Amino acid sequence: PDEYRGLQRDSNVWLANYQKQLIDETGVSTLKVGYNKVFGYYIELSAVNSQKIKDDDPAFAAWTRKQTLKNAERFITPALKEFEGKVLSAEGRAIAREQHLFAELCGACEKEIDTLHGFADVAADLDVLLCFGRRAARHRYVKPTLTDEPGLHVVGGRHPVLDELLGERYVPNDVELGVMSDELKVLSAEPQDSSLVTRDSSLALITGPNMAGKSTYIRMTALIALLAHTGSFVPAESATVGLCDRIFTRVGAHDELHAGRSTFMVEMTETANICHHATPRSLVILDEIGRGTSTLDGLSLAWAIAEHLADVGCRCLFATHYHELTTLADPAVGGERATRIANLNVSVREWNDEIVVLHRIIPGATDRSYGIHGAQIAGLPAPVVARAHQLLGELAVNPQGMPPTPPDQNQAGSTPAAKPSPATDLPLFAQPREHPAVDELRKLDLNQMTPMQAFDRLRQLQDQARDT
Repeated sequence: PDEYRGLQRDSNVWLANYQKQLIDETGVSTLKVGYNKVFGYYIELSAVNSQKIKDDDPAFAAWTRKQTLKNAERFITPALKEFEGKVLSAEGRAIAREQHLFAELCGACEKEIDTLHGFADVAADLDVLLCFGRRAARHRYVKPTLTDEPGLHVVGGRHPVLDELLGERYVPNDVELGVMSDELKVLSAEPQDSSLVTRDSSLALITGPNMAGKSTYIRMTALIALLAHTGSFVPAESATVGLCDRIFTRVGAHDELHAGRSTFMVEMTETANICHHATPRSLVILDEIGRGTSTLDGLSLAWAIAEHLADVGCRCLFATHYHELTTLADPAVGGERATRIANLNVSVREWNDEIVVLHRIIPGATDRSYGIHGAQIAGLPAPVVARAHQLLGELAVNPQGMPPTPPDQNQAGSTPAAKPSPATDLPLFAQPREHPAVDELRKLDLNQMTPMQAFDRLRQLQDQARDT
């Protein structure tokens, strides 16, 4: 096939050399060798030069007249005819020859198919392990400890993608999830000042501001668990990973309108799959469940889903802005399942009416999401942000959700003169705020008071209630 491919590729070179040869033989410097799709290859002489051709001239003995034009004559020679046949059939012959050789190769490989499969498997394993090794050495990965116990404990964990993009700017975090024996706690090299509590909770509710790192934290956990199961080292200082039968995730927001499913329906379909198939051996990652419907419906769904997963006992990280869910960790609300639920939040510091997100996951719950601050960073107009602050302050005081007084229409678009004090998000299940006098009344120890003292204190509380 090399000869045929060469004819296709280098035919112009042969024609140029053949033309030079004919010029030398005939002495006709204007002689041309060309190609026409209709008549093929030809030798062309002008009408004047064609008169010089003599039958007894040895230089033109092999020439055969092929075509007569108005001002030229075209001829063909046996050598040019042979070359034409080779060139025009070169592609077909090359393909046929290659197919023949390929068939022979396939036949030979078929006899060694088991050996070739084994070689391919070894090469693939080596390729994956080499990739794991290079990445582990380059980014300071560590060997994880895999165990049958349903726990997941990571010290200084890092998101493998963001860790490479951000470098030293990335803030590592610990993960404490599920049950782990004392022996494995020693193997995990957990520092004494770990930022997370070491209670054996299977479900962690994570609250905090937008863009603070909640989604990054839960995805980091899932990726570390996945890498450990593939045989790779993991981006952490140490890691002990209990074997998982499946890793379930419900993150992001997308629709499948082509299938007739809205964003909320896709979310619920994926969550339903998790609730039906999660086991105590599963790892579940949930991000903002219930945000695609009304607030009360969404909160009710998120609450019920959290309770169900806590009862299943699977390891679960649940990022949410429904702060009411954090009460599930209180035995008075969560009951027996409260021992399996822990609250985590993203550390935030307030300074000069601004917030500084530290991207550290710490124990405890938060009751603020700082959504208005996030909208301000995103570029929302200042009047809109100011009005949002005003509405938040009024809604926080009015837990029944009655419409607050609208701003002065004559000052529409202007910033309110008095800046409202920071207020917590509107609690959906909260009762109206108690008067301070009620709290003082509750603290009174009537058994230690005389009737006169009790009367005087009651009169003081009445005056306090009237003044406010």
